[in-house]
Amino acid sequence: MVKQPKKRTLYLFFCFESFIAGLFFTTCGIEEYYYLPQVPQTNISVISNTSATIRLPPLSSSYANNYVIYYRIYISNYNESGTINTSSTRINISPDLERDFSAINPNTDPTSNTMGTPADTLFKNRSYFILALDGTNINNVLTKIGGDIEILFPTMAGDFPGLLFNGGNYRLFRSRDLIHPEPDRFFRNTSDLNDHGKAIANINADVSSRSGLSQRLAYVSMYIVAAGVNPDAFTPIYSKPTHICVFKLPDS
Repeated sequence: MVKQPKKRTLYLFFCFESFIAGLFFTTCGIEEYYYLPQVPQTNISVISNTSATIRLPPLSSSYANNYVIYYRIYISNYNESGTINTSSTRINISPDLERDFSAINPNTDPTSNTMGTPADTLFKNRSYFILALDGTNINNVLTKIGGDIEILFPTMAGDFPGLLFNGGNYRLFRSRDLIHPEPDRFFRNTSDLNDHGKAIANINADVSSRSGLSQRLAYVSMYIVAAGVNPDAFTPIYSKPTHICVFKLPDS
């Protein structure tokens, strides 16, 4: 006569197997995916190379913090008065502008299912810096609440580019990560800002310069991203970037 397995043995085996399975799914389960929405390109309205209005959607996620604008300045001898939105115009202004735009552009594609390179790494690799404001913390302006902002680059010499939001009028400031930018932190085309030697010496690390130009004009390319912090790893997270505009800096 063949003996039947004892029910107690089967029960213990089942419990052990269930424990291992539970442990596996607890320690190797699917990690939560944290996502911040990209600002739609349709939310940005541009006039020539002098102004842009951006409708920032409210960020509902608890791990979202604010919006961030990245920028880089390009020196050129090409005088463009219209909207800068073609490859040929970007090349005419600066080959570096077109190279940077082409490298960043795949990461801005809203139809792609991949997030691409994180914004902080992406822009650091292209020598882009974070925009600041004169007299106030920009993080307290571009908050997760959202709203409509306007960036203005006046054409009259001596005027200061600015940002308008909710009744506030702020002058744009070059990045606070720059140690001693010359001549100052304002977005105006000066002999110091467009000086080739000061750019390659990283005094003005946010400037892509060119030597041997007959005239020295300045443009700035800007992108906006939503920013937050991963609550599990305490690491920064970003949305895909959206290109705002290439603005022309007024002369000082």
